[in-house]
Formats: sequence, C-alpha cells, structure tokens
Amino acid sequence: MECLVCGETFEKSDVATQVYRRGGVVVTVTGIPAESVCPNCGNAVLDWDVAQQVEDLVQPLFHWAESHTLPKPVVSIIFPEPLAIAA
Repeated sequence: MECLVCGETFEKSDVATQVYRRGGVVVTVTGIPAESVCPNCGNAVLDWDVAQQVEDLVQPLFHWAESHTLPKPVVSIIFPEPLAIAA
C-alpha cells in the first residue's frame, strides 16, 4: 500500500492513534482499529463507521470543557487490543 500523504510504501496495520485538540482540550485515542497506518508519517486510514464512533466518543469531552470552569483536561483513551478467540 502507498501512503497518500508521504508516498511511503508499507504493509497494512491494524491499530492507530489519533490526537484531537479543541479549545485547550487534548484527547488522545490509542488502539483504534484502522484500515492502514503509515509507519513513516503516521497517517491513518479509518473505516467511516469507526471514525464516526471515535468522534461520538470525544465530542462530549469538548462540550463538557465548554460548560465547566475546571482546567481544560488532557484525556487518554486506550482501546485494548482485541483478544484472540481460540478455535
């Protein structure tokens, strides 16, 4: 596969890390199932449904920060790697 950002050729990868920033809030999501992740530049290609689910997860954190007076949070969300199912 060839990266659309940097042109590097690589094998497909199955997990990605995305960092979302808005209004001083930083949310890092690790372990996102990905179609591919470039090892050179880190560009990740996500399935549309997966991307939407991650958006649905992080958006409430941004909305919370807009309506509360506590300092802006730095949040890490880590999805565990899928467990292999024994045959």
